[in-house]
Amino acid sequence: MDFHIDDSTRELAALVKDMGQQLVTDDSLRELDARFGPGNETGGTDRSTARFHARYWDELVRAGVPAALAPESLGGAGLGVVGEALVLRELGRVLAPVPLSPAIRSASLLEAAGLTERATAVAEGREIAAVADGNLRPAAEVDWAPIADVVVVPTENGLQVAERASMTVERTVPVDFSCAGLVSGELGDARPVPAQTLELDALRRRVHLSAYQWGVIEAALERTAAYASTRHQFGRPIGSFQAVAARLADASIDVDAVRLSTLRAAYELDACSGEPGPTAHAAVASAHFWACDAGHRLAHTAVHVHGGVGLDRSEPAHRYFLAAKAGEFRLGGATRQLLDLGEVLAEHGDPWEYSA
Repeated sequence: MDFHIDDSTRELAALVKDMGQQLVTDDSLRELDARFGPGNETGGTDRSTARFHARYWDELVRAGVPAALAPESLGGAGLGVVGEALVLRELGRVLAPVPLSPAIRSASLLEAAGLTERATAVAEGREIAAVADGNLRPAAEVDWAPIADVVVVPTENGLQVAERASMTVERTVPVDFSCAGLVSGELGDARPVPAQTLELDALRRRVHLSAYQWGVIEAALERTAAYASTRHQFGRPIGSFQAVAARLADASIDVDAVRLSTLRAAYELDACSGEPGPTAHAAVASAHFWACDAGHRLAHTAVHVHGGVGLDRSEPAHRYFLAAKAGEFRLGGATRQLLDLGEVLAEHGDPWEYSA
């Protein structure tokens, strides 16, 4: 399959990468941990205390990144899910705690529901949106809810939208201390949205998670390999020991598997013209499996090669471990993805049997 990336997508991803490397530093993440991190779990109830990199988000908005990834009908650049995946990979590489994925998803959902002005406000970053991936009856955990202006709830009957002020949000503590809350409250009537749009959004969410996980484990491997080349035992770098080198080689293969499967899933969603079929579902399940399975292995490899430093809060390695584990949990675990893939194969056969 040809994963050719156009120049506009490359430039946008490079811009996000450059800003992330400059702004989302280990020191800035350490400052966020002091707000809401290990030992500070009672905070995080608003933007001033949540684990939210406001400066990086403001720069992304100023540079027009959320707007560029919005639907073309809202002025977006038409970069597709492949473009979204490559940008989210860059966020994962620096562990950037910013609500870009819900901005992309909610802009599309709100526009499909006829709420164009609200969709534009979210796409342009004038409002922060959270997307509930479960029924709010009686309550559900929603990423970014503590700092959101609007909560978007896709349901079987359409799209429900709630103002943050009308919802009750109780801060929760995910394994990576990311911004999330238990949301409850009354919702308005559902606005009709095509079923294919809701189906595509659910698959897009999974690709976003896989892409972010790709960035997390890729950067974790790079840091681990660098550590193995400078940490000496018995007068030699530990990376020269066969057991360590073999484990890092396996980790490199895992990163490639996540990269290829995620790009394949994003490509299939772009190619399905808004109506996901068995091929798209199989590709997403496959990407999810690799993101979970490889994420689990690489998180533990990074910790084991780093030794005691790997879980020391004063060092950055522990954040990659927590982020990779959180990604695995959000994706539902590798077994869940194999069950999904098995259902597609049982009902439709091999969707790639005749693919190029």
